[in-house]
This record gives sequence, structure tokens and C-alpha cells, in this order.
Amino acid sequence: MQLFDVQITTDLGETVVLQISANDAQEAEMTAISMVESGQAGIVGTRVVDCFAV
Repeated sequence: MQLFDVQITTDLGETVVLQISANDAQEAEMTAISMVESGQAGIVGTRVVDCFAV
């Protein structure tokens, strides 16, 4: 597993970078999206409009 920085932008215009442990960049992005949508990322927005591993 590797650590990936994943930048997320929500529908409310919030931009955050989450550090995710995953096997590849795609898995890290999917995990970060799931965290935002379930409210585990500690931000107000729950809809992701942009996401990419940095």
C-alpha cells in the first residue's frame, strides 16, 4: 500500500486534500469520494464535483 494525496472539490466549492492509503491512485480516489459522501471527511459538502490523486 502507498499513501496518496487526493484533492477533492465539493458542490459547495470546498477544496480539501485527503491523504489516503491505497494500492493505486484509482482506489485512493474512490476511497476519498466515499469518505466525503458518507460525511467522514470533516467537511460540509457531500457531493464531489472534482477529484484527482496528486
